[in-house]
Amino acid sequence: MRTAEANTATRHFPQQRIPRQRASHFPRALRALLHATLIVALALFAHAAGAQLKAGEAAPRLDIELITGRLLPAQAMDGKVVVQMFWATWCPYCIADMPNMQKLQDTYGPRGLVIVAVSLDRERSDVLKYWSHHDYTLHVAMRSREIRDGYGPIRGTPTYYLLDRKGVVRLRHTGVITAGVLESRIKELL
Repeated sequence: MRTAEANTATRHFPQQRIPRQRASHFPRALRALLHATLIVALALFAHAAGAQLKAGEAAPRLDIELITGRLLPAQAMDGKVVVQMFWATWCPYCIADMPNMQKLQDTYGPRGLVIVAVSLDRERSDVLKYWSHHDYTLHVAMRSREIRDGYGPIRGTPTYYLLDRKGVVRLRHTGVITAGVLESRIKELL
């Protein structure tokens, strides 16, 4: 039995537990090296997975296979102002903006504007079906591995890249963009 004095001492001065040291299978230096390697690998993966083309960077020079099977060579866009519009048939904002894209192409195409609508749809047949029901003359393509690697991940639709005559990105915009804003930026570059 405990005495009153012992109970008082325990109540005022509780015993502190000292944590046990966990035995490690790896020496400290090896663990530090593994942690550093893991951090570097994660940083590289995060950069590669999230690297989007930014304003001020040169856009990739790509030959683009159109849904018609025709090839749009990179040289055909040299010296042109280019709008790369990433869209999908399931995106209502993209569908609503297509007539505006066609109007911009009709108005500024003779002055050196090229619009390429790059579909993010999984099935080419969905894009062909949509395109066959409209009188658009825009270039339309499916996103290829080369386009994905060159432009990085597309995090929303529509996404617009406006390239100047030297192929440098002057505007990257995700989401709805008013016709006047895009048109004024195009006019600045023409």
